[in-house]
Amino acid sequence: MLIPGFMCDAFLWEMILPDLQELGSVHFVDLNHGDSIDALALRIIADLPPSCILIGFSLGGYVARRIALLAPEKVHKLILLNTSARATTPEEIERNQQQIKMLKVFPYKGQTITALKRALHPDNADNTDLLTQMQNMSLALGREVFIRQLSIVRDDGYADFQKIFCPTLVIASRQDQMRSLSEAESIAAALPHPTYHVLEQCGHMSPLEQPQKLAKLLRHFITS
Repeated sequence: MLIPGFMCDAFLWEMILPDLQELGSVHFVDLNHGDSIDALALRIIADLPPSCILIGFSLGGYVARRIALLAPEKVHKLILLNTSARATTPEEIERNQQQIKMLKVFPYKGQTITALKRALHPDNADNTDLLTQMQNMSLALGREVFIRQLSIVRDDGYADFQKIFCPTLVIASRQDQMRSLSEAESIAAALPHPTYHVLEQCGHMSPLEQPQKLAKLLRHFITS
């Protein structure tokens, strides 16, 4: 079960999809409906199979964590990519609200080029193919999903991991400007049974920036 991140859709997984399909039946989940992490998690739980491997990227990692806590019997293994469990700061809430107010005045044109570049490794900041792919996902999801996801306020969730006992893989990126290594390390430290790996020369968008290395790590963890 693949859960994407903020303003991402199924295209996020396109370059690692063939590897995952060799290992089992793949299902895509969206985060297009729901105004909180718990609301998103409960919506997904309603459609989960009896047992699955749950993969959550970024915002999807927040949701995957809550699913593993609320429906542990359905999660055989958990994989968290470039994510965190820290709370939204007051400054982030204020900044997000300002963006939402701007959308009441100006038309939605997807995420800003500055935000898209920040999500990539510095060496990829001018990679037009990656930037176009990311912007296309943002445009395809549209204004209402952007506002809905931007409005989500996240509570601190590190304590949740002490109660998640399924095998869990945590993957971070060395040059991730969106989610720090310390946030990923805090997740791994709180888990009873973690496997932790850092991708080198990679920014936040690991499924797009380092698909081959990521696919190899996922394959090893899933089949072990």
